[in-house]
Amino acid sequence: MMTDMTCLRALGLVFGHAPASQVKALRTAALALTLPLVVVAQVSLAETALAQTGPDKATIRSVISGQIAAFLSGDNEQAYSFAAPAIKGTFRSVDQFIGMIKRQYLPVYAPRNYAFGEIRALQSDVAQQVFVTGPKGKNWIALYTLQQQPDGAWKISGCYIRPDDGRGA
Repeated sequence: MMTDMTCLRALGLVFGHAPASQVKALRTAALALTLPLVVVAQVSLAETALAQTGPDKATIRSVISGQIAAFLSGDNEQAYSFAAPAIKGTFRSVDQFIGMIKRQYLPVYAPRNYAFGEIRALQSDVAQQVFVTGPKGKNWIALYTLQQQPDGAWKISGCYIRPDDGRGA
């Protein structure tokens, strides 16, 4: 069974720089397994399920907007509260989390503006595309993943960002 991250990579939705060994392993797996049609079918079924039973777009978008608003207002505690447990496990303090965001995700930390793109369900996660204009005016595409928590709340489980070169996501 493919993991959420493998699905994202197979769909071309992960934009970070992966080590060469991971890229080679992914290519080998994709060729060996020949699953593109299965992945497309899975995504289509997941999108249908999202439309029928999943969170509405407004719920997912309000989580992302809430975190961006917290970044912009300097409310670091609030921004950290939107992170999923796995993120909090890696960045055990607000200061560590904000330091990482400032170093690696400045466009979403201090955007001039942003707009939402497509939303997709992937197994247990939801992926939301966000078009961002960073603080220096450069355009970026961010792909947020969110996971539903046992209490029903949605938390941000990842953000993958790349420059928007005009090709789209």
